[in-house]
Order: sequence, then C-alpha cells, then structure tokens
Amino acid sequence: MGPVRSTPVWLGRTRVLVVVGKGGVGTSTVAAAAAILAADGGADVLLVSVDGKPGLGGLLGGKPLGPDEQTLRTPKGGGRVRGRTVSPQQAFGDYLSLKGFGGLFRRAASAASLDLIAGSTPGMEHLLVLGKIKELDRERAADLIIVDAPPAGHATPFLRSASALQATVASGPVRDQADEVSALLTDHLRCQCLLVTLPEETPVNEVIELAHDLDDDLGLALAPLIVNGCWADRPGLSMTAAAAAKQQKVTLPAATRRALDHAVRFGRGRLDGQREQFARLGSALPMPRVHLPRLPVARLLPEHLDRLATALATEPVAP
Repeated sequence: MGPVRSTPVWLGRTRVLVVVGKGGVGTSTVAAAAAILAADGGADVLLVSVDGKPGLGGLLGGKPLGPDEQTLRTPKGGGRVRGRTVSPQQAFGDYLSLKGFGGLFRRAASAASLDLIAGSTPGMEHLLVLGKIKELDRERAADLIIVDAPPAGHATPFLRSASALQATVASGPVRDQADEVSALLTDHLRCQCLLVTLPEETPVNEVIELAHDLDDDLGLALAPLIVNGCWADRPGLSMTAAAAAKQQKVTLPAATRRALDHAVRFGRGRLDGQREQFARLGSALPMPRVHLPRLPVARLLPEHLDRLATALATEPVAP
C-alpha cells in the first residue's frame, strides 16, 4: 500500500474538493491520488465520479464504480477510500426520495420527467448532481468528499449552474436547491476546487481561463494548482553525445552519437517548453503549484497512484 504520508494542509482545509481540468490532463488520476493521500492520513474519503466514469474503481483496485458505494482502498494510515457515481438520474431519484415520494412513483417520475425538466430548465441536470453532493456533505457522509468533475469545457457550466438558476428562478424548490448549492460552493471553509493541467500550451491556456472563471467570477476557493505529467530535469541534456562520451572516456559509433544527439534535442526541447509554461502559469496565475511527475507507462496501475500521492504531499512551489 505504500508509505504513510503527511496530509498537506490544503487537502484537509475543506470537506468537499472538486477536481477540475481539461479532458486528458489526468483529473481522475489526481482525484484518486488525492483520495489515497487523505485516507493515508486517517480520513474517511468518498470519491464521487459525476459523469459516469467507472474507471476510477479499477484504478484504485476495486470494481468499476456504480451508484452503490464500495470500499476501494484502506491505506495504512487508518482511513479508507470509498467510491460511487452520481448521475443526474440518480440524483433526481434521490431528490424525490428526500421529498417523501414512494419507490414506484419515484422510479416512474425519474424515467419520465428528468428529460422534460432538463430540457425546459438549462443547468438543472448539473444542479441535481451538485445538490446530491451538497446532501452528502450535509449528512457528513465522509470526512472528505472528492468530486471528479466533468472536463473543463463542461466544468464551468457545471459549477455555474447554481448561480445561473438563481438569476432565472425567483422562488420554489429549484431556487431553494440553487441557493443551498451556491452556499456550499462559495463557502471557503466547506468547498475548494483543485485545478489540474499539463505543462503544455493548450491545457495551460484553458486552466488560466478556468481559474479566473472560478475565482474571480464565481468566488470559489482554489487549492494549489496541480501540474501533472512534468518531465524531470536532466542536467546531462546540456551536453552533446560526443562530449559525454569523451568525459566518460568511451568511444561511440557515429550512428549512436547521432541517435543520442537526436534524443538530447528532443528532451531539451521538452524541458524548454515546460519551463516556458511554468513561467506563463507563474505570471497569469500567481498561486502555489504542485508538480506531479510524468510516469512513462502505457497504462496506469493502482501502484502508480502511490507515487503520485507522494508527490501530492510535497510542499507546493511558491508562485
């Protein structure tokens, strides 16, 4: 299960952590690693996938996620990681149950009404899911609820749904739900967002825009920025293959030198590009950052999460 790690201050700051980033930057992986890190410190963690992605269960060594909770990991620190999905359909059924509707009516209404309601009330599906997260928090369903949010293109509408409906619905149960969800999201003692990016131009562009949307516009608290997939610095890339061979007193065939020089240029270009993106992030988003290593594997396995959890536990880089 890996070593016991100290839980960073930022991870224990709120009861709800919403993990957000552009598709493909590793938000689900970071959410899973954060869950392990918090549980390793003794927390009871509920990991929630809101867009039906079942793969988090397998990544944590369990079964694919579904609407029923399952225990995924029990690290040495005494905590545990549980997981489940929350879809709009599930959230709508749970909402009807909360309002006292019976099982038969609830199943019929869930099937027949959600599409109609969602079609006539933009943002309602997102609000239902966030309403379920809000109820889980209200019930103290876990010490920490980690929400694996939709990708960046859908994240802002997802997190903006409550304030959007507040602006369009004057009263009634939808307005009440929007008010309560908005109160959760904007309470910096209860909820924070963990933004994830890669050190590449397009993901950095999107995370800069997303951070300003969430912080400046919506007033949400931001945890340290997670830069995933970072290349390790290699001082040796400053040397040519011929110079390195001379230093080591070995002789390399010409073809080998050319191949090594090509690899050196590639690696140097990657690191130069990474430094450029770090500089852009430092200028546009003056917030602490945590750098996670690039793992050169074809497929992530449960044991790889321990390396990422250890990296998450390191002190954030100053802006």
